[in-house]
Amino acid sequence: MIKIPGFLGCGISSGIKRNGKKDLGLIFSTVTAKVAGVFTTNVVKAAPVILGIERVKGGRCQAIIVNSGNANACTGKKGLEDAISTARHVANKLGIDESLVIPSSTGVIGVPLPMVKIKNAIPELISKLSEDGLLDTTEAIMTTDKFPKFASAQMKVDGKFGTISAIGKGAGMIAPQMATMLCFILTDINLDLKAQKLALKNAVNNSFNRIIVDGDTSTNDTVLMLSNGVLENKPIKDGDKNFRKFERILTQLTTEIAEMVVRDGEGATKVVKIIVKGTRTEKDAENIARTIGSSLLVKTALYGEDPNWGRVLAAAGRAGVKFDPLKVDLYYRNYKVVRNGIEILDESKVNHILKQPNFPITLDLKSGKSGFFVIASDITIDYLKLNAQYRT
Repeated sequence: MIKIPGFLGCGISSGIKRNGKKDLGLIFSTVTAKVAGVFTTNVVKAAPVILGIERVKGGRCQAIIVNSGNANACTGKKGLEDAISTARHVANKLGIDESLVIPSSTGVIGVPLPMVKIKNAIPELISKLSEDGLLDTTEAIMTTDKFPKFASAQMKVDGKFGTISAIGKGAGMIAPQMATMLCFILTDINLDLKAQKLALKNAVNNSFNRIIVDGDTSTNDTVLMLSNGVLENKPIKDGDKNFRKFERILTQLTTEIAEMVVRDGEGATKVVKIIVKGTRTEKDAENIARTIGSSLLVKTALYGEDPNWGRVLAAAGRAGVKFDPLKVDLYYRNYKVVRNGIEILDESKVNHILKQPNFPITLDLKSGKSGFFVIASDITIDYLKLNAQYRT
């Protein structure tokens, strides 16, 4: 059960999806909330992203209307008009200003929204809003996801317990280019808007920006965070004793959602944390980790449960970072397979690690004190089948 004081949710089937599954969701705050957002870095942005970027600048939001099954991306002027019209229709039915409604979409690119179906479904959507309805919202935003994704935690502020919860979706088109998915974070804790933006940015950088499924970045990636302040605590500001605690909890929640996305990666059978350490700078470690985590040869080796460590080192070597190959050590979990660039692998001792669904790979360059990690999935035959037939 997902309950956040002052927030209501709902998810229904409006007919966007042919299979009759839930495809239209609504999140509503009973009072106006502060909002912060992070969006896709893709130059090709969906209409709701374009509108969302503008509305987040106002710092206030009261409702999020989100559909699955249709991305409303690459739909031209009509797509933007439809996003505005959807938000306006929701605002009118809720009796709030349309600037307080942010739309979001996920699904097939290049197809206009079925506006008649959406508008006809909005009255039912609003009538079914409830404190227990956010799980239905989570189900309504799924596309190729195999399971709904949500996480929640509480934090004591001014002697009272506030709630921080996140719902998300994502399984494909996942690369560390923010936001890699849809995620909506809700809290009744009162936050200074500047602190809220900073906490969200840092949480995203340490979670969603570190996951890789297939190396693609969607046109619709969106993370929105709403704080409605109904806990009535003194606003948390950057530098306050509660700020770092809030940021830490927020990062834990977004990391939970991020790891769910990788675990649910289309066809994925492995979730591997790729750790690069011993570099001169963090950026060097980041470039190497991202290159390894995106390598199709590494991913296919993981799927095949093959300790083909040469693919890891080869990927590291093309990451644009200078290092001495004769100094590197490589570990699968805690078992060293390469010492100073030379194999010391005993396959009988490492094969059982590769059969596990979750394990780390650590590359130590022994050239400095910096490091970075990403969380990546393998790539499988099922991924190819699913995406080859995605539109059909």
